[in-house]
Amino acid sequence: MTAFRAVALQFTGVPLELAANRSRLESHLRVAAAGGARLVVVPELATTGYTLSPELRDLSEEVPGPTTRWMSAMAAELDLTIVTSIAARVREGVSNLGVIVTPDGIAAGGAKRGLWGGEPALFARGAPGEWAVARTPVGRVGVAICYEAGFPEVARQLALAGAEIIAVPAAFGAARLHAWRLMTRSRALENGCFVVAANNTGTSPAPEPIAFCGHSTIVDPTGRPLQTLPEGEGQISALIDLALVARARTAIPYLADLTHVTPSSGSSLRPAVRP
Repeated sequence: MTAFRAVALQFTGVPLELAANRSRLESHLRVAAAGGARLVVVPELATTGYTLSPELRDLSEEVPGPTTRWMSAMAAELDLTIVTSIAARVREGVSNLGVIVTPDGIAAGGAKRGLWGGEPALFARGAPGEWAVARTPVGRVGVAICYEAGFPEVARQLALAGAEIIAVPAAFGAARLHAWRLMTRSRALENGCFVVAANNTGTSPAPEPIAFCGHSTIVDPTGRPLQTLPEGEGQISALIDLALVARARTAIPYLADLTHVTPSSGSSLRPAVRP
């Protein structure tokens, strides 16, 4: 498959309301599938709501577990590839686990490494090199969770692992809208890939209200936004033509020329001209 329809959901889960969030997400997934979507990216921790409450530990699950089994069932019924992150139970406690689910089940998982603000107090950091990248029915997909997408190195590693599409499940804050707008376009251009970024919107309810910037977006491999939803719950869709990935990587061959500008192992950076 070279061309298909992708959807980014803009959705703010109510913290710790697992059943209600799942019901709302199911409605969105059915609408997306009815509109012809084959890939749906869902915001960060959408099923539990984004929260740093210690009570999130009580909702964390083994993987496979109830949430990933539910996602697998939805993916199989609706012929979707679904990308999000969930609170996963691990030996170290809880991780913010990026997952790629296809009609055949869980294709890949990788815990968030770039933890923002107070997240390290709750989440175990993912291991270096623990990337969620998988071949799916819609192409090769990689996951950068929220703050991680701000690191060019993360997206570059995903691209070098073969990702043609970088999915960004996010709960990105309103105060950093300027960073969100720039990074989603930059990561697409730098790596000649599509970026499908799904964010929370509005303000999550008390006891820890957090304002999110919305602006879920789908960006093509030249860095051009195809669709953006500034605010409000909803979804955006765009046609993804993977043939554009090869064209973009030929037109500006960042990946092909990377070896010419990256120091080899064991070398050190030196100024070309000394004063």
